[in-house]
Amino acid sequence: VEFLYCDLASMKSIRQFVQQFRAKNCPLHVLVNNAGVMLVPERKTEDGFEEHFGLNYLGHFLLTNLLLDTLKQSGMHSHNARIITVSSATHYVGKLHLNDLQSRCSYSPHGAYAQSKLALVLFTYRLQHLLTANGSHVTANVVDPGVVNTDLYKHVFWVIKVVKWMTAWLFFK
Repeated sequence: VEFLYCDLASMKSIRQFVQQFRAKNCPLHVLVNNAGVMLVPERKTEDGFEEHFGLNYLGHFLLTNLLLDTLKQSGMHSHNARIITVSSATHYVGKLHLNDLQSRCSYSPHGAYAQSKLALVLFTYRLQHLLTANGSHVTANVVDPGVVNTDLYKHVFWVIKVVKWMTAWLFFK
C-alpha cells in the first residue's frame, strides 16, 4: 500500500496528485469519488469556490477528468475500468442555480450541499453517456450509500446531534 496525498478542495493538490500517480505508470481500474463535506458554514476553498461545490463537485470533476485517459487505457473488453461516485438522495431536492453556482446571492448549507450532490449525479450520467457513445471500456456509476454514521454530521444543529447519538446504532450504517 502506498499513500499519495490529494486535497480535493485544492485544484493545485489534485493536479500534483495526478502528476505523481501518472509518474508511477500504474493502471487504474477503479476510481472511487467519496470525499466530501456536508452542511458546512459558508466558506471557500483555497481557489475561491464555495466549499460544498468546490470540494464535493469540482474536486471530483477535475480528478476524474485528469485520470480519464489512464482509466480508458486500463479498461478492457472483459473487465471495464470503473468510476464510482458517491452522492446522496439529497440530490432529489437540489437545484442547480446556473447563475449562482457559488451560492453568493443566498447561502444555505442545505441548498449548497444538495446542489453539489445533484451536480455529481448529472456529471456522472453525462460521463457514462459519453463513455458509452465512444465505446470506452470504462463505466461511470453514481451511488447513494444511505444514512451512514460518519463525521459529516458535525455541522448539524445540536438537537439533531443528540438524536443521531441516540439512534445511530439502530438506523445508521
